[in-house]
Amino acid sequence: MVISIFLIVLVAAFAAIAFFTEPSKTDKLIHSRLVSLDRKAAAAGGEDDAGIVRQVTFSKIAVLDSFLRHNRFAIGLQLLIEQADLQWTVGRFFFATFAAVVVGAAFGNFWIATGPSGWIPGLVLGAAPYVFLLQKRKLRFRRFAEQLPEAIDLISRSLRAGQALPTTMEIVAQEAEDPLRTEFRRTADEQSFGLPFREAMINLSRRVPVQDLQCLVTAILVQKETGGNLAQILDKTSYVIRERIRVEGQMRIRTAQGRLTGWILCALPFAMYFAMNVMSPGYGKILFEDPAGQRWVIYALILMVAGIFTIRRIVTLKF
Repeated sequence: MVISIFLIVLVAAFAAIAFFTEPSKTDKLIHSRLVSLDRKAAAAGGEDDAGIVRQVTFSKIAVLDSFLRHNRFAIGLQLLIEQADLQWTVGRFFFATFAAVVVGAAFGNFWIATGPSGWIPGLVLGAAPYVFLLQKRKLRFRRFAEQLPEAIDLISRSLRAGQALPTTMEIVAQEAEDPLRTEFRRTADEQSFGLPFREAMINLSRRVPVQDLQCLVTAILVQKETGGNLAQILDKTSYVIRERIRVEGQMRIRTAQGRLTGWILCALPFAMYFAMNVMSPGYGKILFEDPAGQRWVIYALILMVAGIFTIRRIVTLKF
């Protein structure tokens, strides 16, 4: 009991220190500008300047940073963090996961049962940072898809006005809103640094794996190789994307009640178990200590997961 309380307080203290000492997005932006000014001054003085290369920090600990740079899972996780547009590092993500596992396991061993069953809340809570990351990424991609038709219209109007296709990327980066502005700004910067237009567009589609953007990139690249009226193609693409967004929105509205009911029914057993253990500590331990209770818990979890996947397949549209 005393050890569990000590671990919880220790992890909470380290988490608070890591959170409040992390520089804000504004501080990081100011620092990057000061560094760029220093590099320009060094270049003017005749020193070598390698500031074009983008540096990514996996961890503030040098040994851990070197290890994570050669880990395939850490590289994929870094891409996921960038797609979610979070000011995290991979090391900070692993620390948050570890802290969540320790806290959840401490509460599980106290409220549920000592042993493997008590680690279940720790494993569930440890998945929370990853689920949060996926949710932020999903919401960002949804906003990107909603803003994409307006960007396509802007590109089409710019082409009709006589602008070159690479120049239209710069126009979108200036006129659009986030997250569209951020991604197109990076694409425009890649072209400014000498990357071919085709490679820059392929990098954009890899960073933002949205189906509508894949269609746009494919249409642009095919037109550059075969020729044709790109403005007209973009108008039709914009119309199709808007119709898809409209149909998807209608589906979400019509299935909102069913999805909400499903989430309530899934959360109700856990909420009831938590409430009963708060009012009477140790009340539910027999459910995990008795073999029959353990079997019923496993059966319930399997049926719950099967129901969630079934509902998701029903309400998910495939175009």
